[in-house]
Amino acid sequence: MQRKLFIAILVAVALSATGTAFAAPPFGSVGGQVGGGNGGAGVIPIHGWALDDDGVAAVDILVDGKVVGRAQYGRVRPGVAQDFPTFPDAAAAGFAFSLDTTRFPNGNHQVGARVLSDTGETSVLNTHTILFTNLTSNLIPFGKLEFPIANGELTGTCDPLDPQRRYSVVSGFALDVGVEIADQGVGYVELLIDGAIFANSLRDCEFDAARGGLSNCYGMERFDISRSFPGLSDSAQSGFRFVMDIGALIDFGYTPGKHVLTIRSGDIIGQVAAIDEIPVIFTCQEFLSNEKAFGRLGRTRDGLILSGGVTLVGWALDWEGISRITILVDGVQFGNAVQGFARPKVTQRYPGYPQSAAPGWSFTLDSTQLSQGSHLVQVLVRDLTGNESLIGERRLVVFNP
Repeated sequence: MQRKLFIAILVAVALSATGTAFAAPPFGSVGGQVGGGNGGAGVIPIHGWALDDDGVAAVDILVDGKVVGRAQYGRVRPGVAQDFPTFPDAAAAGFAFSLDTTRFPNGNHQVGARVLSDTGETSVLNTHTILFTNLTSNLIPFGKLEFPIANGELTGTCDPLDPQRRYSVVSGFALDVGVEIADQGVGYVELLIDGAIFANSLRDCEFDAARGGLSNCYGMERFDISRSFPGLSDSAQSGFRFVMDIGALIDFGYTPGKHVLTIRSGDIIGQVAAIDEIPVIFTCQEFLSNEKAFGRLGRTRDGLILSGGVTLVGWALDWEGISRITILVDGVQFGNAVQGFARPKVTQRYPGYPQSAAPGWSFTLDSTQLSQGSHLVQVLVRDLTGNESLIGERRLVVFNP
């Protein structure tokens, strides 16, 4: 009902007395805290949406009428897209911001947003009254276990005499806020398996090339987190990475099957919190048949218009090793990609694979050899045993004037 009222108002504003249209100001809504509620402590997530007939340039978050930071704009909001389909940013009109409430005195504060259009128009959206309740006792560490996914299968080399070991990485981020300088920051992060400590970042952090670099460590670069949590001192180095040899764990006494991984963190004054937990499945590679290759075709999107030569890039891995990566166009072999490019993030996440040190590939597609119009581009990986796996495909449009 509210969105329909917005539409009626916009139509009225957009027409002059003579029927001539003129630009309407930005509009939208601040939804308040993610999950609802009118109170909070530490970092609280703020969300909402905004649109403008000329496009939205930025959304700034206000506390008590003052700008405290710029929100991340461009999140999918299906309801907004349905109600305002003709606006430039309708497909991704949502915004989000992580508000560090420890920067303000405890008490009620007005939290809102200001929208800036691409042509310089501004509008202040609605506000919410939120009670900030920051005490040292309730400002515990927080974060997320991002990899692997819940109920993921973690495979190990269960033959202790096999020199080619398989490793499983557990990674994510951890942060801590405080109302005092002496209470800001993560002291350590540790990984628990079924409630028992597997590794602690203070005690067990080391560099191991075979395991993909820094292992069982906290403090790894995460500039994406610093963008999501601006102002937190450790956000740019908030990553953690633990590495498990599942085969060695099974040989030690852990049974194949379901287990629980827990990430626990302590801040610098000793407050401890379990910040995330997921179930996973331990298994042995000896139980599996030939495994399919996996990877990614990056940089391109469906519907991309091509002209001249276009470079396709991506990465691929296969436990049996990769013999070649073939590019198909409309089901016909077009050529083989060049392999052996560094992809550090992939190497860190999937150590132990034959090509994990340099899993990247590249292929220059000469679109002048194709007819004008739509074509299906596919990436096919062949392993050293002859098995083939499709790891990505895009429908691209060729237009060579």
